[in-house]
Amino acid sequence: MSGTPTARGRGSRAPGTGRPVTRGAGTEPGTRAPVLRRLLFGDHPRSDRGGPILEFAATLPILLFTVVVAMEVFLAFTAVERIESAARAGARAAGTQQLTGAEETARTALPGWLDDATITSGTNDSDGYFVEVSHPLPIVFSSVDLNLTLTRRVDMPNV
Repeated sequence: MSGTPTARGRGSRAPGTGRPVTRGAGTEPGTRAPVLRRLLFGDHPRSDRGGPILEFAATLPILLFTVVVAMEVFLAFTAVERIESAARAGARAAGTQQLTGAEETARTALPGWLDDATITSGTNDSDGYFVEVSHPLPIVFSSVDLNLTLTRRVDMPNV
């Protein structure tokens, strides 16, 4: 009965030779691991102990970097929106008050963290008024010196 387990249960035999059929180590359930691997690592397969903490340690810096970049971009867009809003408020005041309260209106429209903004106002080429608000890019985690200035200019016709 070749190809079937022997009475002693030692596995199958190759047809016609009587020799045991050899298979790759560990490819089928119930086969033994090679001797060298068994001597080095024991009879038990290697476990995944410590794997999740290594994966977490590898992804944590990437996650933190992504959060910091998202915060910086959010702050930059918020600053642009607030500067634009202050320039619009100043230009509206210039259109109704003829430059007397344009800069003060723009300054009061700015939030406290943009108090050191530069505000200029004047007349434009079409007999209207303009208000320009400039502020350096606010950076929370300033490891790189970026000399970027956010500037918004709003022109208002004289009505």
